[in-house]
Amino acid sequence: MKVTKIAETAGLEISEIESKIDFLQVKNLMETIGHANKIYVCGAGRSLLMLRCFAMRLMHIGYHSYVVGDTTTPGFEEGDLLIVGSASGETTNLVSIAERAKKFKGTIAVMSIFSESVLGQLADVFVRIPAYTDKLPESEENKKNILPGGSMFEISMLVLTDSMIISLAEQTNTPTDKHFERHANLE
Repeated sequence: MKVTKIAETAGLEISEIESKIDFLQVKNLMETIGHANKIYVCGAGRSLLMLRCFAMRLMHIGYHSYVVGDTTTPGFEEGDLLIVGSASGETTNLVSIAERAKKFKGTIAVMSIFSESVLGQLADVFVRIPAYTDKLPESEENKKNILPGGSMFEISMLVLTDSMIISLAEQTNTPTDKHFERHANLE
């Protein structure tokens, strides 16, 4: 199959996933972001990469955002928000990080396929991204996609979080052309 046809198919499948995300869950997450003192993101593998992109965009529009584990990340405190991305919601080190954030009286937001997962149960705010998972039987609700592995979850999370940036920027009256004032400039 031609690569461009694969990409076109993947784009349509991502659009279908995005259309099934509950807007009220997303709205709740955006409101929580708006009330947080500092925002931390964490994930594993490619999910972490997608959330690094989100942390960068949050910084561009004026939020204090950090990636858990980076050497310049400050301590987590009461009033802070931890956003965790995990398709399964069961990744052991992410559960441990979320539990620690709870001990510091922070708010936990989770983006996952499974609300009943350990992370889903720890979450104060939950956004379900209904992407395909091989942890469930294939069905009308769990259709295998053209891209491999967890790609559809990861890419859907990236598209969702980038879309949230537009709304968050509007809410904070940050013109989108101002993003580049905070963009890295030593590269």
